This record gives sequence, C-alpha cells and structure tokens, in this order.
Amino acid sequence: MKRCVVALLATVLWSSGCAGPGGPDAGHTGVVTGVVLTAPVCPVERVGHECPPRPVAGAAVVALDGEAVRGSTRTDGTGAFHLTLPDGSYVIKASNVGGYVSTATEPVVISETPVHITLVVDSGIR
Repeated sequence: MKRCVVALLATVLWSSGCAGPGGPDAGHTGVVTGVVLTAPVCPVERVGHECPPRPVAGAAVVALDGEAVRGSTRTDGTGAFHLTLPDGSYVIKASNVGGYVSTATEPVVISETPVHITLVVDSGIR
C-alpha cells in the first residue's frame, strides 16, 4: 500500500511539472513584450499630415521554435502582447485580422533580460 501511495504521489508531481526534468526548475524563463501595428493606414500621405501606423487589436502572435509553436497570444486593444517563454531562440510571428491577410516576423533571443519588439503588418492599402 505504501509503495502505491509513493508511486501515485511521484506520478502526480511529475505530471504537474513540480519535479524532475522539464519542471519549473529545469531552466529559466524570459519575457517578450511588444506591439503589433498596421501600415500604411492612409491611401495618400501628404506633407504636414502625419499618417502613423495604427495598433492591431486581436492580432494572433505566436512564438516559433523552428516549426513548433512554443507560445501564443492575441494582442489587446492597444496592439500590445506579452509572452513568457523558456530561454532560447524564437521567431515571433504576428498575423493581422480582417480581410487582408498579412504577417510580420522578428527573431528574438529570450534570456533573463526582457525583450520588446514592434511588428508591423501590411494593411493592404495602396
């Protein structure tokens, strides 16, 4: 009976990530934050009339390790996103929402120092 309880406890700890390789103590994590913008947003830019990129609310953001997705989120109303990832090299990819499908990517290295990036997706305006 005692052996079964120990085996059950070990299984629970292992599956919850609290013990052994791959658990929270196996490596460090870091943070990548950023904003997804879209441009151009004016069909014609005129001198003296700024037409800055606009934030994209609801854009899909993924962290890729090769072809594998290691994290994902959506941007908030200001186009901002936040991902916590294990240390390593990733490509952060943002895809806009709406009728015109466009993506932007940025390679990042996650470590103890937070990373902040800006991704600009094509609005399709010409």
